[in-house]
Amino acid sequence: MAAPKRRHRVEISADPNGPEKIVIHCREVTDDIRRLQAELEGFEFSAVADRVDNTDFTDRVDNAFRTDAADPGNRLSLKLGGQEHLVAPGRILFFESEDGKVAAHTAERIYRTEKKLYELEEELPKYFMRVSKGCVLNLKAVSWLKREFTGPCRVGFAGSDKQAYVSRMYFKPFREKLDEMNSHERRQ
Repeated sequence: MAAPKRRHRVEISADPNGPEKIVIHCREVTDDIRRLQAELEGFEFSAVADRVDNTDFTDRVDNAFRTDAADPGNRLSLKLGGQEHLVAPGRILFFESEDGKVAAHTAERIYRTEKKLYELEEELPKYFMRVSKGCVLNLKAVSWLKREFTGPCRVGFAGSDKQAYVSRMYFKPFREKLDEMNSHERRQ
């Protein structure tokens, strides 16, 4: 006979001056906790609520797990510290290749993938673009850029100190696609 499932307490507190983070306190790290962590890392929270019905939050997380199980293609399987993580493409700032290994950079972490950049280019949403021989960039994550007169263009991201570089050869198509995306977003 299977052990009965325990209901867990969910607490939410808002601190307008604090960092946006989610902390999970548990007795032990189980597969369920790891799945919850992976799912929460894939969420993009646009606001913090002062009061949220805990049941509603739990139902939304459960529904998200079911949605991902039905459509596993909406997450990328990436490795970190010997563990496999499922990460939403929108959370990735850029992919870079160095010494034959490909790293996926989010604002907080650096994951590894076995895929090559050309394979990722084919699979990723259209807002990703190759911007140099060794970099595929999430155009939606770009916060600022600084073009050097004689060298590559530096690109920065909101909420992160990380930077990527757009080579001179890729700069014109990069700029055109970035401008196209920005004008499309303004029209909507």
